[in-house]
Amino acid sequence: MKAKPDISPKVGQTIRQYQMLHPGEKVVVAASGGIDSTVLLHLLHRFSERQGYSLHVAHLNHMLRGEESQRDADFVRDYACQLGVETTIRSVSVKGVRRGKSDSLQETARQIRYAFLKEVAKEVGASKIALGHTRDDQAETVLLNLLRGAGRPGLRGIPPVREGRFIRPLIETIREEIEGYAQANQIPFVSDSSNLKVAYLRNRIRLHLLPLLRQEYNPQLSETLAAIASILGEEEDLLESLTSARLSSILLEQEEGQVALSIPGLLQEPIALQRRILMATARMAAPSYPHLSHRHIFSLQELLLAQSGSRLTLPGGMEAFKDYDRLLLGTRKRSPFRAWEHPLPIKGEVQVPEAALRIKMEILRRQEVHLEESTPYRVFFDADRARPPLLVRNRRSGDYFYPLGMGGKKKLKEFLIDAKVSRGEREEIPLLVFGAEIAWVIGFRIDERYRVREETQKVLAAEVIRDEDG
Repeated sequence: MKAKPDISPKVGQTIRQYQMLHPGEKVVVAASGGIDSTVLLHLLHRFSERQGYSLHVAHLNHMLRGEESQRDADFVRDYACQLGVETTIRSVSVKGVRRGKSDSLQETARQIRYAFLKEVAKEVGASKIALGHTRDDQAETVLLNLLRGAGRPGLRGIPPVREGRFIRPLIETIREEIEGYAQANQIPFVSDSSNLKVAYLRNRIRLHLLPLLRQEYNPQLSETLAAIASILGEEEDLLESLTSARLSSILLEQEEGQVALSIPGLLQEPIALQRRILMATARMAAPSYPHLSHRHIFSLQELLLAQSGSRLTLPGGMEAFKDYDRLLLGTRKRSPFRAWEHPLPIKGEVQVPEAALRIKMEILRRQEVHLEESTPYRVFFDADRARPPLLVRNRRSGDYFYPLGMGGKKKLKEFLIDAKVSRGEREEIPLLVFGAEIAWVIGFRIDERYRVREETQKVLAAEVIRDEDG
């Protein structure tokens, strides 16, 4: 008789290798109801009986899929009860939280989910949070980041342990092994229909690109990408340590919102290390602004060789200034309100330096457009309603529009207050204007009057490309 597939030795080795769990610890297991997280729960429940740690299941209902979302929550509750594991299940309307934010629906859901898991861990006294990411997820993430042009930090993929408490015991296990284990042990699970929607880039990579690459180029692609992620992750840790050591030797001063570096000291470093130091310095100067693009780092390197008094404006409210042998990098002090505007072509692209972005406009046929693919930074309008002149500008006193889905007129100021946009940031939000009417509060909402209707023949697509995206 053929032995049942058992991935427990492999998962146990992963836990030991990365020192994920220790006797006496309490672990929050993030359970979606899908096969990966349910197998993870089953394995950790087996291990806990002999390893001396306890479990607590956490499930967040994002309220995105109606009855299916409630089905998932009920399943997790029932399965955890069957195992005798305590459970915390809560519901949050991700769409409601996202309203007025520039993040995608998926990114908003991710942020809410991680905040929820941390909250539950604090409530139950858990020191670890276990997530069900697999080697296949690792491969998808590395390939996704590669397509987006990420550097070494992005290509390290998903770390086995993050922040000392988020652990991923399945990170070296492939989905085929997980499916075999679930079948052999008759482990129930539910399927998320949104995983089949090809509108999401990650799903297209999982469903189309990875299978094609495995079939035509490398059957062991997941293992190859996971190995690359592991190697780059270890090398990134080494480079981070080296960057920190060299930065401390050329750091002249640091105060809130500003850092000063020795230019002669920086120029003595290898080019690659210069770039890493500049990136690290930017994070020190503006911690809430996570990164600069490679193009901005190249511009900073050119500033090192410019004449004293040269200045470089950067996204995220940052500015670099060369003061003889010193490079000053920090956040700009807010200047008095200054009105600006730029004409927009009906087809083409325009640079908006005040907002550190570009806007690309194009005309499409109605049948070429899938409205569900709209994002906070790519939207669609009825082209025949877009009356000239087309402009992009910042706010003016008395501005108003008709926010899509809100059923009426609203002052722009009130809309931004409701969206919890600070007073200082309101003047920086760019507006797309048709004639004298606001058609799009960029990153937030389009105007009801310009939406695509059933009778629409031509669609005007507008896309924002942020300068920091490279």
